Amino acid sequence: MTTNEMTDRKVVLSGIRATGKLHLGNYLGVLERFAKLSRDSTRRCFYFIADLHTLTTRKEAERIRDDAMEIVLDMLAAGVDPEQATIYVQSHVSVVAELAWYLACISPVGELERMPTYKDKAAKQPEDVNAGLLFYPVLMAADILGPHADLVPVGKDQEPHLEFTRELARRFNRLYGSYFPIPDSMADESLTIPGLVAMDEEGRFAKMGKSEAPHEALYLHDTPDEIAGKIRRAPTDPARARRTDPGSPQKCAIYSFHGLVSSDEELRWSAEGCRTADISCVECKDVLSRNVNTRLADFRERRAALAATPERVQEIIAAGDERARAVFTETTATVADRMGVFRRKAAAM
Repeated sequence: MTTNEMTDRKVVLSGIRATGKLHLGNYLGVLERFAKLSRDSTRRCFYFIADLHTLTTRKEAERIRDDAMEIVLDMLAAGVDPEQATIYVQSHVSVVAELAWYLACISPVGELERMPTYKDKAAKQPEDVNAGLLFYPVLMAADILGPHADLVPVGKDQEPHLEFTRELARRFNRLYGSYFPIPDSMADESLTIPGLVAMDEEGRFAKMGKSEAPHEALYLHDTPDEIAGKIRRAPTDPARARRTDPGSPQKCAIYSFHGLVSSDEELRWSAEGCRTADISCVECKDVLSRNVNTRLADFRERRAALAATPERVQEIIAAGDERARAVFTETTATVADRMGVFRRKAAAM
């Protein structure tokens, strides 16, 4: 499908970096939304595994490849329709790197150096401040502008990158004639859920992440028993040292999880039981474990079926790669032509 054929539907683009196994927050806030959007006839969705972006901060080749495949399985098991949405692997559409180079040639270095994420990553990995970190926003701009995305779900940390993309699109249009739409942000519904940790001295819970310590995160590949075991071992409000000691729900990560997967009645039961010590932490955790596993039951069943047919998953990826490649190739050819890049014309038949 070419960009001209997509003008009657809003194009949505989003990517997931292959930096680890996906967790419950990814499922509830990202994958379920991906699935819903893929069934919306007014949208044309592009979902990709951002393995090229991953290389800026991660070097374990086999883990990147394995995680990329696992994330595709998670997308499909969550209900993303591959017939309606284009699922592809970023590195399989190598023309995105060519497009990024053209865009880099109209990108001021100063703007890239001022990016908050660049400065943050450089501070976290001073021994590996690679050029890819600086170039990251340009590659992200190519991801977005390649399929002429109209809507991009972004979190707060990615907002500067989207604004950079918007300005880059305006700059290209100004220099070479109107071509790129100016992408808008789409309210990010991803959930920031706590890890299975105690509250810190500042009254905050550490965020659950894909690369978190295994015992602190509820991963989508965890078995029901593993989920229950992690929840059972999770710390709660220190005030509840004994069964009869009352506690504060707001100081317990378990209560936060109830807000994501439990009913309103169960949430009230958890809060009141904690404050009055009418229930034990074990009882509260057991209800949460049951609800988490119930929420993931259908997902697990679909994922197991997909994992049993890897050739089908590879076919879905190949088809998505091909569709994405056609769109990016058309965009890149137009950009190259407008910027004066010499291309050999095919011989007339």
